[in-house]
Amino acid sequence: MLAVLVIVGFSVRAPVKDWWLAREACGGTLAGKDLETVRKGVGLGAQEESFEEERGRYRCVLESEQGRVVVAVNAYLGGAERDKEMSSIGSSRAPHAVLPGGLPGFEDENSLVYLMPECPRRAREPFGEHHRLLVSTWTYFAKSREEKAAMLRLAVRMTNEMTERLGCGGEPLPAPKDGAVPDRGTFVPRAQAKGTACNALATTNVPAEGSDGQVRIAIADGGVVGRCTLYAPGKAAEGHQGGGAPGRPLVELTSWRGDWAGKMREMGSGPDPLPMGTGRAWKPALTADRAWAVAKCGGENAGFAAHWAEGYSSREEGAKPGPLTEAERSERRLLLREYVAAFADDQARRGGCTGLQTPQIP
Repeated sequence: MLAVLVIVGFSVRAPVKDWWLAREACGGTLAGKDLETVRKGVGLGAQEESFEEERGRYRCVLESEQGRVVVAVNAYLGGAERDKEMSSIGSSRAPHAVLPGGLPGFEDENSLVYLMPECPRRAREPFGEHHRLLVSTWTYFAKSREEKAAMLRLAVRMTNEMTERLGCGGEPLPAPKDGAVPDRGTFVPRAQAKGTACNALATTNVPAEGSDGQVRIAIADGGVVGRCTLYAPGKAAEGHQGGGAPGRPLVELTSWRGDWAGKMREMGSGPDPLPMGTGRAWKPALTADRAWAVAKCGGENAGFAAHWAEGYSSREEGAKPGPLTEAERSERRLLLREYVAAFADDQARRGGCTGLQTPQIP
């Protein structure tokens, strides 16, 4: 095993230390204009870097003079730490934003970019044939469009560095086009979602209050996580097609690609975890809170989920409070099955997926 730990926080003249850290941090991969952009003039104070090749674990943190994170990079090839990180992704309603150019990843909240390139040379036991590396790059100060573009370029550069150092093989990820940034998705009136990746929300029998609502489309080519959300109509606001901002969320559809932690609980999906792991758990599922379909896309596991948005009950206005009746639970299951079947069928067709399995009608 090769293990390297470097901690730099020496006491020298600030300009010299700042210059050295900007040049050498994270193996020198951060150096350049993009780091200057995301640091926003903040002075650099220390860095910590560690690498364990056999374990497939890398960590680098670059801090300001005040001890705040400027850039943090973590890479996980496998193991409990990777599972824990992937479980946390599901709890934050990913993706916060999808990535351009077919990049296999997404942006989470707080300027945290996840990239999951394939790792063919190390995709053997115990990881499996289509195992992916998980690399997260966090740039604390990135807020503007220019800073977000620099953040994305840094994330791709660090990910390519990790695939090389870990011996993953395969083609490096393409550099983002000039000015390309993560995209929060498109809001369209429900009728205009027809024919898009969120077509299922335009063609199924949705709750009455969402029939004239809006759909957020946050699915990108190459993405490992995608989301379609149906919203009730909201107050008029600038920046949304149709002239109205979305109201409360009602129904959510999500797509997941790859092997994920087996006990993930996606936000709003109810008490049962999504069956994200491999083996016997990887099969269709249906409850009153969520529905789940599975397929193979490019040889990888793919899962498609439908669930009620967090806090939405789907009960008619004026209904008696209390536990759901069996009739209500049955109706909820049937609706969720309809949503996931339409969504999964459309996604499988678009992605050339095979072996699609949807939950059976109870």
